Amino acid sequence: MTILLLYGVLSCGIECFVVFPSFVLQERLEADKDMNRCLEALRREIHYLDEFVHDWAAWDDAYDFVQNTNMDFIRSNLVHTTFIDNRLNLVMLLDLDGHVLWKKMLDLETGLELNITELPDDRIPMSHAFMAHTKDIESSVAGVYATEKGPLLVASRPVIRSLHHGPAKGYLVMGRFLNERYMKTLKGQTKVDHRYWLSQDMSMPDESRSIFERLQKNPGPVFEEQDKNMLFVYDVFKGLTDSSDLIIRAEIPRQIMKYAMNTMFFVLISTVLAGFILLLVMFFLLNRVVIDPLGKLTARVVSLGDSKQALSPLFLNRNDEIGILCGEFQTLFNKLTQVHENLKQTNLRLNHEIRERKSYEEELQSQRTRLRHLTYKLLLTEERERRRLASDLHDQISQNLAICQLKLSMLKESWTPVNKSRAGEIKEIEDKLEEIIQETRTLTFEISPPILYELGLKPALEWLLENTFRESGIEMLLEGDLEEDRLDNSLSILIFRTVRELLHNIIKHANASKTTVCLSQEAHFFEIRVTDNGVGFDPEKQYKNIGFGLFSIRERFSSIGGKFLVLSESGAGTRAILRVPYISHGLT
Repeated sequence: MTILLLYGVLSCGIECFVVFPSFVLQERLEADKDMNRCLEALRREIHYLDEFVHDWAAWDDAYDFVQNTNMDFIRSNLVHTTFIDNRLNLVMLLDLDGHVLWKKMLDLETGLELNITELPDDRIPMSHAFMAHTKDIESSVAGVYATEKGPLLVASRPVIRSLHHGPAKGYLVMGRFLNERYMKTLKGQTKVDHRYWLSQDMSMPDESRSIFERLQKNPGPVFEEQDKNMLFVYDVFKGLTDSSDLIIRAEIPRQIMKYAMNTMFFVLISTVLAGFILLLVMFFLLNRVVIDPLGKLTARVVSLGDSKQALSPLFLNRNDEIGILCGEFQTLFNKLTQVHENLKQTNLRLNHEIRERKSYEEELQSQRTRLRHLTYKLLLTEERERRRLASDLHDQISQNLAICQLKLSMLKESWTPVNKSRAGEIKEIEDKLEEIIQETRTLTFEISPPILYELGLKPALEWLLENTFRESGIEMLLEGDLEEDRLDNSLSILIFRTVRELLHNIIKHANASKTTVCLSQEAHFFEIRVTDNGVGFDPEKQYKNIGFGLFSIRERFSSIGGKFLVLSESGAGTRAILRVPYISHGLT
């Protein structure tokens, strides 16, 4: 076994440290050649553009235009088709001081003219990259220039005579954008899938940006293994300015590594087959010595697991490792059996306790539900008593007081002038009787406002807000609307009493100057929001220090399937939300 292991380690070592690195080196050499083709293609395009600009700049017509600005030259030569046929995005004619004599920048795809901040319309500074010419009339400035529209391949030449005679009178600048369409042309030329980014391009991936920073410090190609099928190669193409440097990424399919992996796979298979044959020989030799006794031991262990009672120990007469192992398994089985019995008893006790706890929880929930329904019925019973008392006050006491007031008035008119000395006392009794009648009417509305039963919930809320405003001076607003026929009397009573209780809380605690009651309707529920601009409270203590009034409101609404929620922030007021489903409870 040791020899087989050493043989496998040696084979893997040769493959990993000798064979595989040679394939990696070959792959990177080929990738470096592909990157050089990409760089050379870009240099070639710049060279062709420079030669093209040189042909145009060494032209008598262009020379005359720079001297006298004759627009016939422009109309005859620099027309729209000139840009399209020669794939030009930029043409500029400058004098020796950098003043722009004529400029046109065109988007070849849309046909619209462009204007970028890097190339002003009036004058190009002498420090600009386009103006870095020598005194030689064959001077050339060509390369990549960064613009807000992307990288621009640009060439600048002095404008001279057709026979290449000087002196130069100006400069001709032409450029092409290195866009996606141009990239397809370069990819077709190099047969390499690659792309370019400017150093300040925000669309550059983060990993490419970090590699660009490394290339600026240490020039040369950088290789990045994207996955097992693709290798990325990075390099930098220097531009006319530091910000115009291009990072180039070539995507190289890893065909060499694919062949390497296949080769190593076949070597590995051959090693495994050789080892397998060796293992067969070793297995045949060791079968009678080790495997048969271990098989019997395994069968005994399995039988111990399936048996409900302990079996007789195996191999008691053996003092080797197998006999010792068998004895230890027997001991462990006995201990596990005891632990199993203990766990079984504990599980039975836990199941019994869980059933009892669930029973207690169900009983508690049932009592809580009954308490909520009793609370709701108590509210309705209280309301019926209020309504009965209000009816008695209105039908008996108020009417009797009104009759007394009428008879007192008739008695006063029937008195003779002799008895008019008592008129002041009669007037005082009459005023007091009027005050008692008004107080009785007010008490009737306080106990059970008839407007709630006669006109509905919304008029009752309007009356409540108006009355609360007169008592407290707090501005009260009612917003929204509702369909009265979708609420039965019990829900209307519950909502009215709840809103009145919330308003009383606002008056006592909120220190507010404005309160809004908003009514809204949804498909299956009715919602009331009571909002104030008062002092509010700490939301972390909302349910720790909640008062009995808010607690009782929450329980009432829970009993009918509704919801009650209080939201508040210290110094930002309070908002109470009541949500009531459209259901009839059969209560009047």
